[in-house]
Amino acid sequence: MPPRLLIDGYNFIYRMSPGSLDMDTSRSHFLEALARYGRERGVKVTVVFDAPGSLSLNRLRENHRGVEVIYSGRGETADDVIIEVLRKKQAGFILVSSDRALIDEAKKNGVAFVTPDRMAMALQEKGEAEEEMPVERKGNPRRLPKRLRRAKKTIGKI
Repeated sequence: MPPRLLIDGYNFIYRMSPGSLDMDTSRSHFLEALARYGRERGVKVTVVFDAPGSLSLNRLRENHRGVEVIYSGRGETADDVIIEVLRKKQAGFILVSSDRALIDEAKKNGVAFVTPDRMAMALQEKGEAEEEMPVERKGNPRRLPKRLRRAKKTIGKI
């Protein structure tokens, strides 16, 4: 099963371009980059955005060139939506956020996570990171616990 990125959308955008004034343009460029990344790497991507001024009571879901986009409903935040997804403990998810509460929830539920900085580097690189990474040696008696090995392997796929 391919890994699935679960991204805190505005957290990522604010972290990468803090002085950006036009949020619609930033969001569309971000979604285009994620769509291209998902196609190139065979990774499924889900992005969750806050929609505080939404008239809809329910969450709004849409597909942007293969990227699943979820807008929170009225009375909830993107963090609420992400925490709900993390608690379902679906295999293969990788959280992308710098929000401490979300990272703690991911740790509690055994979900791997990366920071927006690392994800931004992955979006810019095209296969360079895989070539530069050292080869892991087999048979090391000081192996990481199985849960951490699995998380490391999942993170390596993005």
